[in-house]
Amino acid sequence: MEPQVVKFEASDINAIANKLKGLQPDSSLAAFSKMSDMIQKATGMLPEKIIPSLQQLAQSYSKTTMQIKVSFADTTALLSKFVVKGYRVMKRGMNNEDTQVLKAFSDQLSMSMINQLNEFVEISRTELVAIHTQLLNYSLGDRAVNLIKEKENIEIKLLEQSKELVKISSERGANQGMIEALEYQKKLFEKAIEDSEAAKEEAKKEVKALKGQIREYENEVQKRRNTVEEERGSFWIFSWKIRDIHHNNGEQIARENLERLLKRIRDLDALIANWPNMDAVKRMTDTVKELGTYTGKKRPLDLKYKRSEQSYNETTEEFDRVIKEIEKIYQLVGTAQIKSLTLIDELSRAVLSGHDSIVSTYAKIRTNLKALDADGDLLVSSIVDALQFMNMMDTYMGTTKINDMKQMLATK
Repeated sequence: MEPQVVKFEASDINAIANKLKGLQPDSSLAAFSKMSDMIQKATGMLPEKIIPSLQQLAQSYSKTTMQIKVSFADTTALLSKFVVKGYRVMKRGMNNEDTQVLKAFSDQLSMSMINQLNEFVEISRTELVAIHTQLLNYSLGDRAVNLIKEKENIEIKLLEQSKELVKISSERGANQGMIEALEYQKKLFEKAIEDSEAAKEEAKKEVKALKGQIREYENEVQKRRNTVEEERGSFWIFSWKIRDIHHNNGEQIARENLERLLKRIRDLDALIANWPNMDAVKRMTDTVKELGTYTGKKRPLDLKYKRSEQSYNETTEEFDRVIKEIEKIYQLVGTAQIKSLTLIDELSRAVLSGHDSIVSTYAKIRTNLKALDADGDLLVSSIVDALQFMNMMDTYMGTTKINDMKQMLATK
């Protein structure tokens, strides 16, 4: 069997060059980069009892930025190599060896930076919610204390239910994915018993159709992941943790759906490659037996999911009710305290926007690279995403990686 070569259109290559030429300074991390100034400003405005929490936040921010700047430098250096390699491969066509070399970059993209950011978000959230709570308590007394305590108790319950729901949802999705794949294989093997070549052509058409769905599935993952532009009300800070869990769960399910799609493509590709050695009758028998096993699991999993989802939705309604009660009493807070609360809100948004901007782009690069063997055309979007990440880091770090890329790829 001759090695497959993915050929790229001139328009794909031009798209990379045009993207590189058109990049402007990216201000996505502007608020995140100014957090030290924001904390200093807050220190001069907030009650003395709250200063220790701000100092803890400042220390955490300083430590995190020192760590991630090292990771950023390593990551942009690696992505520079990837972009150059990928761009050259696009010009001559990508063979199987190129695919594996380019996929390997995803394994080299360290998750330590993302873990550091996640840890910082957790620490920041704890400190900022505590500060926000104290400010409300100073203004409103027991009424605020009781509502916030009720919110915290419901939040604990909701987090546990969320874990259970995503676990069941994942199991149910995997089972349904197997049913769909096996049902298709059953029809394919039935056809192969009658007309092997026609069945093989049918399998090739199915692979093409499945590859056409990759972008849609990837967009769903990205939609769940990308919350930078999400609208947030004045009291979103009290829903911050629940909001993160909700988005993480949604992203996990969407990512699992994508991974199942990629597995179906790879399995069918392997089947087609080994078609002459396939025993259609035996495969048919094995598939029918396996399909029966997964079909038998469907109803119990559906019922289990329905019960879990209902419990989760009921607790979510309870949580939302308490948040609305907290919002109501917020109207009683004095003007001076509102300014303080607004400042804490701005700090919270800076943490969140910085984290989400970095994680969203970084995760998209890794996802695309891991799927290159299933769809070589993903190389184009992988390079574009890598350039966007490098451009964001140039503005944040004060580096010139994008200009370096323009010179190396001669696109000025």
